[in-house]
Amino acid sequence: VVIMALTSYVCFLFTFGFAAASNFIVDVNVNSCGAICSHPQNVSGMIAYLGEKDSVDDCFAACQSNGNCTEFVYSNHSTHCFQLYAAMGSYKNLSSPGIVSGCLSAPQDDLACVPGCGGCPLPPPPPLPPFTPSNAPNMNGGYYPLSPTPNAKNTSAFPVNYRDYPGGVEYFDIYSPLITSLYSQVFWTRLPTVPLPDKIVQAFKGRSMAIVGFEMDQVKVEEGKPDVPVPINCAYNHHFESNMIGGKSRLITVPKSDPRVPNNGHGMPHGDEAVIIENLGEGFPSQSFGAANGGEYRLSFHGYAPGFAQVIDSPTGLSVTPMQIDTWNRDEMNCDEPNPKFVPGPEPATSLAPKDPTKHIYSGLLECPLTTRIRKNTGSEYAAQSQGTCNTSILTASECFVAATKVGLASNYNFTDKAGQDAQQPNGCSFKLSPSGTVADVYFNSLTNSTVECGAGATSLSGTMASLVTLSLFLDATQQQATITMTGPSDVWFGVGFNAQQMKDAPWAIIIDGNGNVTERQLADQSPGTQLPTSVTVTSHSVSGGNRTVVMTRPFKGASSDYYTFTTKGGPINFINAVGNGPTLAYHKSKTASSIMVLPENAPICVCEPKPVPFGQAKGSLEYTDGTTVGCCNTCQAEPRTDMLEQKNPTCDIRTYVGGQIACHHMWSLLDAEQTIPWPQQQLKYHLKFRFWYQPYVPATDQAPASHQDVKRTTYGIASPVEYDVPKCQPGMIGCDCKNEQCIHTIKGTFEVSGNGKLVAAHFHCHAPTCLSVALYNNATGDLLCVQRPVYGGSGQIPESRFDEEGFILQPPCLWGDEKYGLEPPVLFGGQVLHAVKTSNATYGHHGEMAWMQVFYIEDE
Repeated sequence: VVIMALTSYVCFLFTFGFAAASNFIVDVNVNSCGAICSHPQNVSGMIAYLGEKDSVDDCFAACQSNGNCTEFVYSNHSTHCFQLYAAMGSYKNLSSPGIVSGCLSAPQDDLACVPGCGGCPLPPPPPLPPFTPSNAPNMNGGYYPLSPTPNAKNTSAFPVNYRDYPGGVEYFDIYSPLITSLYSQVFWTRLPTVPLPDKIVQAFKGRSMAIVGFEMDQVKVEEGKPDVPVPINCAYNHHFESNMIGGKSRLITVPKSDPRVPNNGHGMPHGDEAVIIENLGEGFPSQSFGAANGGEYRLSFHGYAPGFAQVIDSPTGLSVTPMQIDTWNRDEMNCDEPNPKFVPGPEPATSLAPKDPTKHIYSGLLECPLTTRIRKNTGSEYAAQSQGTCNTSILTASECFVAATKVGLASNYNFTDKAGQDAQQPNGCSFKLSPSGTVADVYFNSLTNSTVECGAGATSLSGTMASLVTLSLFLDATQQQATITMTGPSDVWFGVGFNAQQMKDAPWAIIIDGNGNVTERQLADQSPGTQLPTSVTVTSHSVSGGNRTVVMTRPFKGASSDYYTFTTKGGPINFINAVGNGPTLAYHKSKTASSIMVLPENAPICVCEPKPVPFGQAKGSLEYTDGTTVGCCNTCQAEPRTDMLEQKNPTCDIRTYVGGQIACHHMWSLLDAEQTIPWPQQQLKYHLKFRFWYQPYVPATDQAPASHQDVKRTTYGIASPVEYDVPKCQPGMIGCDCKNEQCIHTIKGTFEVSGNGKLVAAHFHCHAPTCLSVALYNNATGDLLCVQRPVYGGSGQIPESRFDEEGFILQPPCLWGDEKYGLEPPVLFGGQVLHAVKTSNATYGHHGEMAWMQVFYIEDE
């Protein structure tokens, strides 16, 4: 037995019987396998799943029985047992409670020990690959200067020509598989993984590559001839995502519900499954490339300041998922020539592109209008009604029994179902609530001439809703008295405003401070409004478990029009509620809108259709003519996260959704159903071309730091969360400002960043032909971090004429780095609250605009 220092290893001589007879070291609360062993699986050449075992001894025995056992991992939580092979590399001392790892620390029975296990030496690092700096020019020519950050000295000193990069760079090119489309079609699917050039794979096998930047174009390829760029006004790049795979990563297919599926701002192609990267080891097993990844992609600089890079171990292949839209008018445009004049082809009726030919410089297809080829399914929605009769009754028992479960009752209700003819029940579908509040007896009355109304015989109504504040109502119809119960945190103020979805609805509100004092107010827009004379009587006040509960009564009828008046109508009552930071009423810590369902007790409650839901909450699906269905729609958060709900942006709700990315899926045509796809024999065929610029990565040693700091990517949207509609501005429209026949639409949003990262690059993704600017601020200080203003084709500012298509954009990024390159040092953004402001040209309306902060950072050491 090899005995190590107890601070590093624990050798269980008595607990684990095998230890005394082998050179195995057993490490408790250590997972030498990493994430690859988080679920049972076999990975060829790396791990074998040996099943569930009762003990570590049993796991070791299974490893020995399987042969060539040098390393194993056992979980006390799941009882899963794994055998690890040499391809996993050196032993990893990764802290993980409840996991036991064992490794062979010295050669035994012709088996080599595991490097890094006990006294088994680590192999020397492989020599760096041959490196000859390239003098080749940029693939896409000159780049526009960077967007300067506030404290940058002189960004023109930054080397946007990759061959001028300090230390030199090499490059390799790689082409995507063929993209093929007809006019008006969307091409959005993951393409087969393309192997990297064999020279690159062999040079970096067992080594790390530091990718300092990349370039992209879309080209026609013919052997023996130069590549022919495809203009973006012929094939519009809506966006792309790409993943470089290394020797210790792989692509796997999982259900979209799998928690490992990333929350990508651009979403994913339709279907029930997603292809994701599974990293099989530590270090830098894979990298994703996707910033400035839309129509701006060709001349937006995709590099980092010297010293920063995306590092990948043993790179092997590239997986690309493009979303392209075919806008090529085959009769009027020569797309083999650079920068052809745009001529629109057929467009659907919902296209928002200008009808004036002098201003129709882009295709309305690129904004993904919702066409008549797509059916909007809003789903069946139902309402509970406790007075009168339903305007629209449910006609079948089968629908009734389903509908009753969808009217908003609490999840703890059990339902009983019965059908028949009963003159004592309302027509159609109804239910009664049991006194216990846990059973709903549903009845479908096929008798059509019953005179019984909804809620007949009811003497009281009640309901409860738990939001930031738990609100309960008991309405006594006989006494015409309301009992209001509110529960919230005991040490801060909390309040409820009735019959409202936002403060500017000026609701009657009850405020309870941190000492239990009750006041009533009429709220105003972003203001506490006016205190009102007291109308409620406090009947009970208690504090328990950190929560304060106050019970109050008051008459149904409000003391004046400033107060809410309760009725026996029943159904949902909208309310807003908020919780403060301290005991005295001030700016809220949290706020939200909700709705409480108030229903009769022991009286028939009718189930009617449809039920209106608050704006932003209606969901459903979009169905294309071929039966393909995708979920719809986006999710808009309340202020201050975004102002989409305040602006009632159409993208927030399926009932108002009129276009955008959700209406664009693979091989869908963006023409109306009555429009025939023209030029059916003329396919557009081309490839995406990537050029990656790289340097060898030199790991850190005791004497020197690593040659590069690896950058990580994260993203934040301030819309739904990314997409939104730019309205054609009208007088009085929220967010609009019109001057001299040009209108500007503004949205804003606030978000909190976790961690302790520092910014090294920012790409703010938005679309031509509407994007004007995106700015990012520190919310606490108001300091500007970065502002980007896209440069438009046809403006005389595009450095490469072949990419100067009128109306399309490049987006100069913000970079942070060494001051000798004119840059501002990396700025802290982890742990901060940031605020973003996005402006757009709203002289015309636009579907599917985006407001997406794509940022790269390093971990602050």
